[in-house]
Amino acid sequence: MSINSAADYVRATRAALGMSGFTRHELDGTVYWVGGAEACPTLILVHGVNDQAGTWAAIAPKLAQTHRVILPDLPGHGESEPKEGPIPLSLMVDRLHAILEHQPAVTLVGNSLGGWISILYTLKHPDKVAHLILEAAGGLARPFATPTTATTPEAARTLLRAVHGPNFVPPEWAIDAVIARATDAPMLRVTEIMANFVDARLKDINVPTTLVWGADDGVLPVSYAEALQAGIAGAKLHVLDGAAHIPHAQQPERFLACLTAT
Repeated sequence: MSINSAADYVRATRAALGMSGFTRHELDGTVYWVGGAEACPTLILVHGVNDQAGTWAAIAPKLAQTHRVILPDLPGHGESEPKEGPIPLSLMVDRLHAILEHQPAVTLVGNSLGGWISILYTLKHPDKVAHLILEAAGGLARPFATPTTATTPEAARTLLRAVHGPNFVPPEWAIDAVIARATDAPMLRVTEIMANFVDARLKDINVPTTLVWGADDGVLPVSYAEALQAGIAGAKLHVLDGAAHIPHAQQPERFLACLTAT
């Protein structure tokens, strides 16, 4: 499939999930994909802001060979409700729990905003999480290293290089998508931010925790990962060369190796 727009990218990644055996499900307005054998350990992958379940298409099929893999669209993202209005962080945590409520304890993997949601979920439902894996995860009361919106092509290129690495050459459709998101994006609808920073609560995480970070992350630099690691007892940190803010897409094999090593 030729990719000429953000919509093309979304369709292609979700089609790839379907072609690799994942099936689409819906629960009270939340859409999620499931792959792998039911008898296998459960692994749930939670995407970042303005993203959707298809972001995991490069690694999900391989993980499904050994795990039952669940890929939700966070509320207000992908095909999940609400389509308009606020998206409270608490709603994201509760919708995640609705999917996991009847599952055994899972390995919970979260990228960026999905990592923040994963931290909040672990704090609220520690009995449901066997292992927490934070990939370029947010949640600290610290500013981003780069603006997260852009209204000009050059600013959009700067943001895209922060997300994908300093040598990334963005296609025109990606630049257009970033500019469009400056006024219309799920990120702009997220609420309850100030009340849910986790700096003071990291000490309460008592499940095994692994951090996976891109060495070239221009949104949340490695120093951010080190602060998370310092706050979570026993947390391990893997820093991947050649990756930025989305290591599972930028260095999928290395990311998979980190999951295997945990």
